[in-house]
Amino acid sequence: MKKYDYYRPSAASLGRKKRVVRRKGSSFFFKLFLLLVLVGVVGCGGWLALSKGYRLLVNSQITDWHAKTIQVSGVTGQLGKEIAALAEPYEGKAFSVKDAAALRDTVVKRYPMLKDVAVKRGLLSGKLTVSAAHRTPIAKFVLPDDSVRYIDEDSTVYPDPHPDLLSPVPFVELSGSVPQKLSPEFIDLVQSTLKLNKELDFAFLQMDLEKNTVKMHMPDGCIIDFGQAEQLKKKALVAARILAFSRERYGQLQKLDFQFFKYGKVFLTQTSH
Repeated sequence: MKKYDYYRPSAASLGRKKRVVRRKGSSFFFKLFLLLVLVGVVGCGGWLALSKGYRLLVNSQITDWHAKTIQVSGVTGQLGKEIAALAEPYEGKAFSVKDAAALRDTVVKRYPMLKDVAVKRGLLSGKLTVSAAHRTPIAKFVLPDDSVRYIDEDSTVYPDPHPDLLSPVPFVELSGSVPQKLSPEFIDLVQSTLKLNKELDFAFLQMDLEKNTVKMHMPDGCIIDFGQAEQLKKKALVAARILAFSRERYGQLQKLDFQFFKYGKVFLTQTSH
């Protein structure tokens, strides 16, 4: 009986080549070298592109922009022509961002009745555009020197050299120094009375800026003394209801006094017959 040695290596296993263990360090440095080369190529290409782009930018219309045409938007008529005349000296000439700011400041100072003034350059079209909007006045008043000032819904007080462009607005008689802005309470009063034009169709308003008091003069001679310029919107609604009620039952009133309105009282003076 033959004996087999199962632990004896076969000829095939003896003929196999030994594994060659590669060093990991050499592969890592090779990949790192390729990465650095790639980054260098991309960096050089990017630098060349940026340099070329900068040269094109310097020589382009963006930095050396010229106004080919002039356009005024938001304002028409004689006022639009005057604003266009301010921009015409720049036509066909180099026009920088600094020039745009200077032109805007000129328009704002010369025409205080305009708001949202902007000067824009069309980079590709070469169009110089000056845009603005006319303030909408809600009241006007006359100063001691007979000059007229207007008040817009933002409570801004401003002159208007083009009053012929405006629709009729309520008249306000002011006493005391005139500020650049009036109180929001006063604006609420004017806007409220405009909505109540049938109930409170007043002849004019009288406001003492030093005492901060407001009076309303009605066409029939009735005076509504609102007292302090506080809660004017609410006072106007109460005055409208009182006048509507009294006209139906008691006839014309001479005066409404809101001096003690915070205590829930309004004093009425009836016209004597």
